[in-house]
Amino acid sequence: MNSKQKIVLLTAAVLLIGIFIVWQASGGEVLSKDGIWVKKEMTELDKSLGLEPELEFQKKFVLGLLPHTAVISGVVVFISAGLFFVFRTKKDKEKK
Repeated sequence: MNSKQKIVLLTAAVLLIGIFIVWQASGGEVLSKDGIWVKKEMTELDKSLGLEPELEFQKKFVLGLLPHTAVISGVVVFISAGLFFVFRTKKDKEKK
């Protein structure tokens, strides 16, 4: 393994770790979502009457493992594998 191949592997590893950190920071959901359900705040009167809190739908993108994170990770792996193959030395080619 030469120095260019090591750089490709290191870059790919850093990108993959970064992608999964972003995925975990956005909630670690399996499927991507375009909105979330949020409970509205209840007043003291609502609490004393025993009413349940209302749910409100808010448009907000939540990054999911499927399809976004998996596709981005797959592209990084595919490109890095191609570059790893391209950057091999002639010595490796002559052995085969």
